[in-house]
Amino acid sequence: MKPIKDAQPLSPVHPKTAGKLPGKDPKGAKSKFSKGDARYWLVPGRLFKDESADYSCRFSVRGRRAQFCLATSNQSAAAKRASELYTLVVTQGWEAGFALYRTEAKKEAAGTVGALITSASSLSTARRHSLDAYTKALRCIVAEIKGIRPGKNTEGKGSAHAAWRAEVDAVPLEEITPAEIVAWKNARLRAVESDPMAKRRAAVTVNSLVRNAKALFGKKILPFIEQSVTVPRPLPFDGVTMEKQPSMRYVSRVDAFGLLALAKEELAGKDPEGFKVMLLSLVCGLRRSEIDNLLWRSFDFGRSVLRLESTEFKELKSEDSAGEIDLDADTLAIFRGYHAKKPKAVFVVESPNPPRSTTKSRCYRCDAVFNRVLQWLRDHGVESSKPIHTMRKEIGSIIASEHGIFEASRYLRHSDIRITAAIYADKKKTITPKTFAGLLGGGAQATEFVAAGDSSSAKPSKPRRSKSSGQAPA
Repeated sequence: MKPIKDAQPLSPVHPKTAGKLPGKDPKGAKSKFSKGDARYWLVPGRLFKDESADYSCRFSVRGRRAQFCLATSNQSAAAKRASELYTLVVTQGWEAGFALYRTEAKKEAAGTVGALITSASSLSTARRHSLDAYTKALRCIVAEIKGIRPGKNTEGKGSAHAAWRAEVDAVPLEEITPAEIVAWKNARLRAVESDPMAKRRAAVTVNSLVRNAKALFGKKILPFIEQSVTVPRPLPFDGVTMEKQPSMRYVSRVDAFGLLALAKEELAGKDPEGFKVMLLSLVCGLRRSEIDNLLWRSFDFGRSVLRLESTEFKELKSEDSAGEIDLDADTLAIFRGYHAKKPKAVFVVESPNPPRSTTKSRCYRCDAVFNRVLQWLRDHGVESSKPIHTMRKEIGSIIASEHGIFEASRYLRHSDIRITAAIYADKKKTITPKTFAGLLGGGAQATEFVAAGDSSSAKPSKPRRSKSSGQAPA
């Protein structure tokens, strides 16, 4: 039996009732009977079967709309029950009607933000960190729509955060409509309309929030969520479109060779753990989370490769994130030397903190080391918001330039080569058209142009083109 869905002012009309207005028979004549009369419900289309052998009915009273399964497959009996139900709701209210036909059924949990998050968290197979991102995104959107201002430490623990979260979780889902979300999105973008760069960042942010929050209403888990939680129709994110994604192409503003040379000079001796982070990010292209829990057993010194795979301490971002990275002789020798000094060490980057794989939100075991490297990179001209990740982009663009986009995608372990092409691969080679080689060459003729200052006054003869190459001679 499909759960009853009350408060559905925007719910679509059942296919069998399409085109039939309440109070009129199929021929368009006015009905002679009211909804409190069983004969009203015997008109074709007013009772229907919705994925069940039993008849159902739906009607609106005082601006509220609900659907009821009448628990019978006999049309006459169903019509009688529908008329009695309508009369009961009109005279005694909706709760009396629900009590009559839902006494034996399992009552649905209140359709609130908190109930949805609880149900989705228990049913989803997404990673713990991904689920945390989904729930934070939904709470952020709902809080901003409802004007629920966060207290202090909303991202951490404490009474202020608990009170804020409880207030957000109590918001009914039916109050978060697609129109509300579109208005929220537009308000965010218009707030920074005068600043093109800020608007670009806002577009990326709203896309990320909508994408993450929408995952809690995924098609695979929604049918199971609806077995215990009242979910409104339309869904909060139905029809909500994403903003046009700004170009995310990486533009290199650092000298990778010079930066690595400085790191060897300044960090190798004073901060070996920081130097390891630089090598793993800039040379090997690892993500910060991969560096954080990298094990020494991932190095195959005999084959000169670094193997990335899920371990008891770290689940990789996706199956495609697994793979092997070839190591050059110098990098291999450096890590072999570090390992020889502490052969019993488990993690490549040392830290006094234990692994934190059981935490719900993302946090790093080597946070202190990362902070030192971040500051060092900023001190040496890396001005991006994520300097360590910028090192991964640098090696990606270098590999793409030297070996091609496919090899760069394999090196960075992307699931789709389009990701590498759209974001990570910066142009490293100097590319100029060969067709005009020699046409604008130097010499007396070029000096003539500069001295004249007016190209219209000087008319150089057209260079003779080679018949074999089609290019102007040098």
